[in-house]
Amino acid sequence: MMVRTCVALAASTLFAGAVHAAPLTADEMLKQFNVVVNGDLTSTSHVHGRTYVGGALQGGDYVQEVAKTAASAYAGLTVGGSASGTIHVNDLGAVVGGSVSGFTVNKGQAYVGGSASSSTFNNDAWIGGAASGVNFNGAAHAASTANGTNINNKLEAPTALMNSAVAAATSTDFANVMHNMTTKLSALSATKDTSVAFTNNSHEVTFTGTGDANGVLVFDLTELDSKIFSATTTDISFNLTNATTVIFNTNDAALSLTANINADYSLGSSLIWNFAGAESVTVGRTFLGQVLVADGTFSNVGGANVEGGVYAQTFNQYGEVHVQQFSGSLATAVPEAETYAMMLAGLGMLAFISRRRKSA
Repeated sequence: MMVRTCVALAASTLFAGAVHAAPLTADEMLKQFNVVVNGDLTSTSHVHGRTYVGGALQGGDYVQEVAKTAASAYAGLTVGGSASGTIHVNDLGAVVGGSVSGFTVNKGQAYVGGSASSSTFNNDAWIGGAASGVNFNGAAHAASTANGTNINNKLEAPTALMNSAVAAATSTDFANVMHNMTTKLSALSATKDTSVAFTNNSHEVTFTGTGDANGVLVFDLTELDSKIFSATTTDISFNLTNATTVIFNTNDAALSLTANINADYSLGSSLIWNFAGAESVTVGRTFLGQVLVADGTFSNVGGANVEGGVYAQTFNQYGEVHVQQFSGSLATAVPEAETYAMMLAGLGMLAFISRRRKSA
């Protein structure tokens, strides 16, 4: 809680004065972002879509598949704290609240609240602090320059695009969005007639079920998660019908999986793994779906890729995250407050009509 509060305070201070943008819903978060980390992200790999980091960023390569990345007011990479190591932003620009080092933005405008060193900006860039050993290949601003840094075309103020991306950077409390999401999904009852079958001496697991009228399918794994996420599981398969939003609810504190997932990677756009209350989730093979670890650390080790998205408190990334944009709808799975109000009002009206008829 202390880390989250400090990050929020730091970001709000660094981006003070920015015009506030509309906050994102959980559905919008899943669709617009490939990775959202409320705390720190350490990466030695690639994220194919858009990334948000509330804390500090160490390393990584971002926005490799701009054509598959949904439109958004957010930059391709947003970091609330500092960004260091070898970092490449391939498109859609960047917003960083703190300082950057070893930072390269190949395409898109960049806004850095702190200083910049040993970095390259190939388009317009605004550096709030000092720039040292920086290559500016577009219009730029820096509070001061050193070590051969030259600004040939000076910016007098941040551009409209920068201002828009900075405004978006603090518009959404992603910790709150993720916590509300995991709580609401955990409260869902399992869909009728779902099954989880263990075969071949429990080495193989098969999920079977049919979605409801809205294509929603819910699996309650709270009694099975430790058995599924174990060293004995070698293969996972799916037998799903009429399912566009498939939710898997677990509740163990620590889970690890090295099994093969036998499915087309596109299935990742329909799956949401809700690791409610998990402190640590680790995968060692390609994993499919949107991974939600609101209060813990997600790690994909040994070069294991994720075909979907990662939404966590902390992320240790040692494999790629590929865009399989969420294609379902949380609104159909979890009615919002307004929907509940309408339902209650409707029930009240029915009760009123029934009483009137009995009186008549």
